[in-house]
Amino acid sequence: MEKMLLRMCTASLILPLLCRVMDGRLLLEGLPRFGAVPTYLPVQYQVLNAELAFFLKEANQDIMRNSSLQARTELFFIQQARRNPVVNASYGPFSVQQPVPMELLDPGIFNNPATSSLSSSSSLSSQLFTFNWKIQTFIISERIHLSWPKVQVLFYVVGRDWDDYTTVDHLPCIRMFAFHETQEVRGTCRLKGELGLCVAELEPLPSWFSPPSVVPGRQRAPQTEGTPVELYYMVQSTETGECIPESSRKAGAIRSEPQGPAGYFSGPTPMRRIGSVRLFQPLSELRLDRNFVVMVPASPIRQRETVSIFLATSALSSVEIFTLRVKLKDDVAFLGAKTTNPVQWTVSQDVRSEGHRIVTLHCRRKDPSYGQRMEAGLQKVLQVDLEVNGLVDPLGTRSVTWQVEYPMSRTFSEEIPTLIRLAPYNLGGIVPLAMETEILNTAVLTGRTAAMPIKVVTVATDGAVTDVTESVECRSTDDSVVKVSERCDYVYVNGKETKGRVKMMLNFTYNYLNTQMEVSVWMPRLPLQIDMADPELNQIKGWRIPISGGSQRSADDDEDEGSKRDRGCGPQYQSTTVRVLTHFEAEPGELRGQPDFLLGSDWQVDVTELVKDFLKVEDSKVAKITDGATLTGLNTGATKVQVMSPLSDLVLAERTVRILDDKVSITDLGVQLVSGLSLSLQLSLGSSRAFAATATTQDTMHNLKQESLVSAWLHFSDGSVTPLDLYDPAHYTLTAISLDERVVSVQKVAWWRSPVVVVRGEGQGTLLRVEMSGADLCQKSKRRNVLATVSANVRIKFSRNDDSDNRRHRPNSLTMEMPFQMQGWSTKEPQLLKQVLHLEISGQKSQQTSQIFQHKLNFLMDAPQRRSCYKLGVA
Repeated sequence: MEKMLLRMCTASLILPLLCRVMDGRLLLEGLPRFGAVPTYLPVQYQVLNAELAFFLKEANQDIMRNSSLQARTELFFIQQARRNPVVNASYGPFSVQQPVPMELLDPGIFNNPATSSLSSSSSLSSQLFTFNWKIQTFIISERIHLSWPKVQVLFYVVGRDWDDYTTVDHLPCIRMFAFHETQEVRGTCRLKGELGLCVAELEPLPSWFSPPSVVPGRQRAPQTEGTPVELYYMVQSTETGECIPESSRKAGAIRSEPQGPAGYFSGPTPMRRIGSVRLFQPLSELRLDRNFVVMVPASPIRQRETVSIFLATSALSSVEIFTLRVKLKDDVAFLGAKTTNPVQWTVSQDVRSEGHRIVTLHCRRKDPSYGQRMEAGLQKVLQVDLEVNGLVDPLGTRSVTWQVEYPMSRTFSEEIPTLIRLAPYNLGGIVPLAMETEILNTAVLTGRTAAMPIKVVTVATDGAVTDVTESVECRSTDDSVVKVSERCDYVYVNGKETKGRVKMMLNFTYNYLNTQMEVSVWMPRLPLQIDMADPELNQIKGWRIPISGGSQRSADDDEDEGSKRDRGCGPQYQSTTVRVLTHFEAEPGELRGQPDFLLGSDWQVDVTELVKDFLKVEDSKVAKITDGATLTGLNTGATKVQVMSPLSDLVLAERTVRILDDKVSITDLGVQLVSGLSLSLQLSLGSSRAFAATATTQDTMHNLKQESLVSAWLHFSDGSVTPLDLYDPAHYTLTAISLDERVVSVQKVAWWRSPVVVVRGEGQGTLLRVEMSGADLCQKSKRRNVLATVSANVRIKFSRNDDSDNRRHRPNSLTMEMPFQMQGWSTKEPQLLKQVLHLEISGQKSQQTSQIFQHKLNFLMDAPQRRSCYKLGVA
C-alpha cells in the first residue's frame, strides 16, 4: 500500500498536497486520480499599468509549472510600461495584486542596484519609473580637426514617455570621458527637456593630434586614418539636482574605477562605451604635380571664416620661380597672399586684371642654396587667404581651382580643383531620436496601426539643439518592414508588412547633412498556432442541458427519451481551452542566417487577447467559442477554428476540431477549497525578460467564519481533464454537504456559481461531500441525477497567536463550540451586546449543576493565563 502511495505521489505531478505525514503516519488527503496533464487553480491573470504585455508559453514546461489544484503559474513579459506594472490574480470575489519589483525589471543603467543612487533617495525613486529607459548616444562628428578641436556627443533617454513632464526635473547628468594612451579628458551635461537630452562636449589635448606612437614590430599608421580616441560615459546623479561641472580640457591618468566626487554613483561605477573618434591634422593634401602640393582645411568652414590654404613643395625641389593661378567661384573672396618663409621666398600679385574670379601670384626663391640646409619633407611656400559666405547658396561646398606655370620652361600643370566644405549656420550635425528602439508589428493581428514617435534635431557647434523634424526628408529603406510618416514625426506599421528586421535602417536628410537611424521591427510568425488542450471533444454521458427550440443538436442519449421534461434538452459536449500563439521574429541585420527571436525560439507569445475578435469557428453548428478562449462542442462533426486577418480575407491560422459520437463519462471530480489568494513574482529561469507569477490558495483555513469557494476539475474516461469553470453555470449544479456542522457549514449565494463553505470551528479530515449534477430543467425525475461526487478534505486550525487580531477584526463574532459538556444541559450560540454576555440555558433544574456551570464560565472569562480557551466562548 505504501509503495502504491509513493508511486502516485511521485509520478503524478498534479496532486494538491497529496500526501501528508502526521503523527508518524502517511495519510492520503483527497487524492485526485488525474493523469500527467497540466492542472491548476483556475485563477485569471491580468497585467495592469502596461501598454504592451503578453503571456508566454515555454516549450515543454506546462506540466512542470502547473501540477497542483492549489496554484497556477503563468509566464509573462512586459514590452512597454510607463508606470510600475501590477500583476493581478483573481478567482471569483478573491483578488490579489502585486507590483512587479524594480529589481526584477531590466535595471538598465538607471536602476542597477549596485550603482544607482537614483534609488538611494526614496523621494526621487518614487518619482521615477525607469523601466526600459536606456541611454542612447550619437557622436556628432567622428572626424575631429585641430582647427576646431571639439568632440560633441548627444545623449538622450530612449524608452521614456515624451509626454511625461513629471520626470523632466529629475533626469540625471552624464559624465563623458575621452581616453588616449594614458591620458583622459572629461565633459559633462545634464539630461533635460521634453526629449530628455543633452550634448556633452570635450576638447582633446593638442598633443593628441600628433601621429600615434609607433607600436613595436608594426609600421606607423597612415596619417589619413587619424589618431583614434575612445569615448565612454557614465550616469551621474546628485540629490541637489545640479551637475558637477567638469573642465573639458582637464587631463589625468586613467583610473580603472573612477570614484568621482560626492554626488556620483556610490560603489564601483560602470563605464559604458560610446564609440571612437579620430583626430586629424588640420590640412588635407592634394598634389598638383611632382613639385607642389595644395594643403586645404579638412574640416567644414563656417560662414565669414577666413580660410587659409597653403602651397607646399619638397625641401629638395629645384624650382626657383613659378606662377600660381587661383580660380575662384561665387561666394569665395580673395583676401590676400603671403609667403610662409619670407627669408626664402617672395610673392607678388599680377597687376593685370584677368577678371575678379582669377588671381595670379608670382613667386621667386631668394636663396637657391637655402633649401639644401632644410630637413627633408614638405615645406610651405605660400599662404592664400580666402573668405567664404553663404549669401547666394548657404549650403554645400565651394570650388577653388589651382594651376602652376613654370615661366622658364613655359609649361603648365593641370587645373586641379579643391573643395571647401561649408558648415551653414554653424551646424555640427543632425540626430534622429526615437521614443523606443524596437516596435512589435501587432497591426498584422489587430488591424490597428502601431506607431512610434520620432524627432530629428540639429546640433550646432556651440551645442545648441534645434528641432527640425518638419524640415527634414526621410524614407524607409524597406517599406515591407516599416514605414515613415510624410512629416517624419513617427515610424509605423499598418499590417501590410511582410517581415521584420533587426537594425532596420531609416534615412534622414537635412540640407546637405545625412544620417541614419536603427530600429528593430518584430513580426509575428505566420501562420499563427492555435493551441487546444483537447482537439477532440466527446459527448458527456448522462449530462443534458437546455437547448433552444430551433437548435438542431442531437438528442441521442442512453437515458429514457419519454419524459416530457427532457424534450427541451440535449447532450452536453466537452469544452476545452483555446490559445493563439506565435513567435515574434525578425531577419538578422546582416540579412543572412536564421531569424532572430524576440525572446528565443523556445518562447511563444500568447496573442489570444489581440485576435479574439477575429477567432471564429467555420461551422457554427458543430462548435462555438465563448469569451474568446473556450471551445465547446454542439453537434457531432468536424470543423475548423480559424483566425481571420482583420485587413483581408486571409486566414492567419486554422486548426481542425472534431466533435465525436463516442460518449465519455465523468470518472472523477477534483476539488480545491479557495479561501483566499497569495501571489509571488520572480524572474523566469529561461529568459531574463520573462517573469513567473504564481497564485496560490492555502489548504488550511485559520479564521472563524472564513469563507471558501469550491473550485472543481472534471476527469473524463478518455483521460482528459477540464476545469468546471469552462462550462456554463446554468448547465450544471454543484452542491456541497457538510459532514460536520461544528467545523464547516455550507451556504448558497447568488453572487457565485458554487457553494460557499464557512468555517465554524477547528477540525480536519474528509468533512465535505461535493456533488455535481446536470441542469435542473433536464432532470427526468424528482431525484437528482448525480454526475460525479467526491469527498473533500478540510483542514481548519486557528492561530493561537492571532486571537487578539481575530477579536479586533470581528468584535461581534462568536463561536458555536461549547466551553464544556455536561449531561442534561444545552446551549445556544451566545451573543455579545454592549460587553454583556447573555446565555440561554435549558435543562434539568439543579442547584448543583447550576453552580458548576457558573463556576466554569467565570473561570474561562477571568483566567488570563488560559487565553487559548477564549475561542470556546467569545472570539
